[in-house]
Amino acid sequence: MQNWGRTRRFLIYPAVNFLNNRRSNPIAANPVFNSAFGLANHRDSPLYSESEKSNLHTCFHSLRDKVVETGIRSAIRFQHRGFGSDATKIQRNPLFSTLNSEDISYFKGVLGEKNVIQDEERLLTANTDWMHKYRGSSKLLLQPRSTEEVVINVSLMNNIISFDKVSGILVCEAGCILENLITFLDTQGYIMPLDLGAKGSSQIGGNVSTNAGGLRLVRYGSLHGNVLGLEVVLANGDVLDMLGTLRKDNTGYDLKHLFIGSEGSLGIVTKVSILTPPKLSAVNVAFLACKDYFSCQKLLVEAKWKLGEILSAFEFLDNLAMDLVLNHLEGVRNPLPPSLHSFYVLIETTGSDEAYSKEKLEAFLLHAMGAGLITDGALAQDINQASSFWLIREGLPEALMKAGAVYKYDLSLPIENMYNLVEEMRIRLGESATVVAYGHLGDGNLHLNISTPQYEDKILAQIEPYVYEWTSKHRGSISAEHGLGLMKANEIFYSKPTNVVHLMGSIKKALDPKGILNPYKVLPHSLSSSS
Repeated sequence: MQNWGRTRRFLIYPAVNFLNNRRSNPIAANPVFNSAFGLANHRDSPLYSESEKSNLHTCFHSLRDKVVETGIRSAIRFQHRGFGSDATKIQRNPLFSTLNSEDISYFKGVLGEKNVIQDEERLLTANTDWMHKYRGSSKLLLQPRSTEEVVINVSLMNNIISFDKVSGILVCEAGCILENLITFLDTQGYIMPLDLGAKGSSQIGGNVSTNAGGLRLVRYGSLHGNVLGLEVVLANGDVLDMLGTLRKDNTGYDLKHLFIGSEGSLGIVTKVSILTPPKLSAVNVAFLACKDYFSCQKLLVEAKWKLGEILSAFEFLDNLAMDLVLNHLEGVRNPLPPSLHSFYVLIETTGSDEAYSKEKLEAFLLHAMGAGLITDGALAQDINQASSFWLIREGLPEALMKAGAVYKYDLSLPIENMYNLVEEMRIRLGESATVVAYGHLGDGNLHLNISTPQYEDKILAQIEPYVYEWTSKHRGSISAEHGLGLMKANEIFYSKPTNVVHLMGSIKKALDPKGILNPYKVLPHSLSSSS
């Protein structure tokens, strides 16, 4: 331990080479669109016209005829458990048909019997979201093994197709687990530009389809910048081969961006080409305490200036978030001595020269301590301690689930105003709920969590639409990195103008005229039903 300054103490340990070994969150959301939720046919009529039939891609072969002649039928009825005490139902599109024994037999003939899942327990898992708020009633889970067989779940399409060690470009199938890709790239001397607490379960196709943000966005940017190409199956069976590996390609519209973040509503991602950065050896993790939110903001500004190119993550959580994770997650401890700290910041730096990175980080911490921006802190001395620091931040979603009911909001806001919403919600809700805040301060992404013993309609009425209205008033986004899905489809107008939403609807209608891909998601239900 080394004292810095006259009255403020700072725990400092040797720098550590630490990368890609952070703990996976076992219950975090899996963004892959899995199960037969999204496929159904137009009742009592062929799914496509004769002209549409002729456009079906030849590699869809035998499955094509079944889709055209009899349609893919699935029981698609979503039960919205809601945040309140009374469950509500999303009305199923009356034009969709229902599953029958003929369909099941055909699917077994195409996919093989073991890849047509009817087991109730497995279907329950596939039909239920990770927060147990929504439950579908699909009767089949179909698992294709190739693009030619694609129907919906891509978990068996998990092959790495190629990796170029010179360019760092990875091409893989959509069902690859993110953590497996991270492990593979580690052996090649590279890393994924995307890192999530849910990396142990999430699939790259789902990551791309939801434009997952994650912990490294402040350093490597979003998937819109890192994804070079995609292969996508459209609603009519056409396969779009946009699986380019070029950094520069300005030949016409860059259509891959339509599918990054579209949540499977425009097409099913089957292959991904992604640019990966080289693995750098000098990685340091610091866990710091700040007295107020203004100090967190100022610390971020100083980190950008003084750490510059080595800054790879800047995360924050408030004291209530810290209390919650300490009380509900085993194996977590506060790396700082007990004290009344209002905020905590986790900073990660990544560089190519260990001595240089360490010197730069220590100089920054000395400056921050001297300027009164941090009141305490610790640097990881080995990989285990670094992992324990990250466990605090990454373990928060699991801790919230263990604490009881939770209302979760994923918001982008101007950084200077971000915590004002948290304070206003605490006043608004009083003692009826615990308002917990954490997130990616480096890119202005707040995870607002309202923890209660149980879901209640009166609490929900205090939260919504107030949170959305407040976010809209401050020109923020109601969905920073997790998508709109079912929960926020009708709230899209809080973040997007009407004419923009209608243009989205036009694109949806052009690519999926029957509305069979991930129905009831992303776009407002009134717009979906009218098209």
